[in-house]
Amino acid sequence: MINKLENRAAVLIIVALLLAAGIILRFSNLDIKARSPDEVVYTAQAMIVAQDGIYGARRMVDEYNANKQLWIYPPPIRMGYTYLLAAFMKVTSIFDVRAGTYLSTFCSIGALFMLALLGLKFFDWWVTIAALFLMIVSPMDLAIARRSWQDGVLAFAGLLLIYCCSKLTIAPQRKIWYLPFWFIGSWCVMIKESGIIIYGLCFIWLFSVAAFKEKSFIKSALLVLFTILGVSASVFVLGYVVGGIPRLLEVFRHIKDGMPTNAYAIDYQTGPWYRILQGLWIITPGGCILSIIGMAGVFIGDCQLKNNIIAKCFMLIILSFLFITIAVPYMQNLRYLSVTFVPFYLIAGVGLEYLVSLARNFFKDRNFSVVMVVTVLALMIVAYSDYQKFQKIFIKRGIKDISISLLRESV
Repeated sequence: MINKLENRAAVLIIVALLLAAGIILRFSNLDIKARSPDEVVYTAQAMIVAQDGIYGARRMVDEYNANKQLWIYPPPIRMGYTYLLAAFMKVTSIFDVRAGTYLSTFCSIGALFMLALLGLKFFDWWVTIAALFLMIVSPMDLAIARRSWQDGVLAFAGLLLIYCCSKLTIAPQRKIWYLPFWFIGSWCVMIKESGIIIYGLCFIWLFSVAAFKEKSFIKSALLVLFTILGVSASVFVLGYVVGGIPRLLEVFRHIKDGMPTNAYAIDYQTGPWYRILQGLWIITPGGCILSIIGMAGVFIGDCQLKNNIIAKCFMLIILSFLFITIAVPYMQNLRYLSVTFVPFYLIAGVGLEYLVSLARNFFKDRNFSVVMVVTVLALMIVAYSDYQKFQKIFIKRGIKDISISLLRESV
């Protein structure tokens, strides 16, 4: 019993130290010389809402619908983010692009804590520590954490959804977790158009648990009903804020019309299907290898996990987002995968644990301590390499986005 408590205390100390290191790294890289056009637009939209409220939001929609030149920029209907950023501006009295940066930084730190929580609760300490070690130096997460983008907020909200799903998977009788699931999912829909994707995937996850694991028709039907009601409420709120559903639909038409004329999307977010995979390989080759190994281990059932079904659902989320970025035009940007970063690194942690288990079976007790030392050193080398890549690409070369073509040009 004492040994168990000592081991648990040691794990918590290591996790706390890694979290502290992650926080320090995120606050150490906020000096940005040039901002991307999206950051400028998001900041301007939030400032208008902070000053003029709903009337400012409706005025922005009118201007957007009336001006074709604006259709290539982020639409002013992402009120789940815009109102949050406007509130953040008021609380901090920071009414410039730094407000969005700090909000992204806090959400990135929140994602680190969610990784630790998900890992310790639904995986194990080895997976958690390995995943956290890679996540704190993740070039793509560090890039988002220092920019005034919506993707960091959506990633954090998506992790809250994933946590609700994980709780309901291992304890379906705890029905109270459906309330935050519906509330957060409805909020995701209003943060960004892609919010419906993570909400939809999490809905499929819970529906599968209710219909096939619990075999409950009533729970499945109620899940469908209240999810539809939640999405409908989100659309109603957005319609009310922008001045009516027809005006909201008009914005969506203009987004669709504007994409084929968006030079940046054509030049930097378009290419062969494998480019998005190449982008991941460029930015974190070690993470990619470990994640693939982890997926293979989970798929064939060789990984000794506390909750294999949760790992499989993580894989579903990762692979679904990858498929969407491959199949949908103008989507080749790692920002659009932000919701998958924590699942990606947790599965990478599973991959490392799987390799260690194979080594344990091979070496048995002979020289296994040497294998563990080599494993830790290899993990440190991968983490160091990833952080150096972040410094090279995003700090020294100062690229303003993580679209795949920009990444290809920077290496």
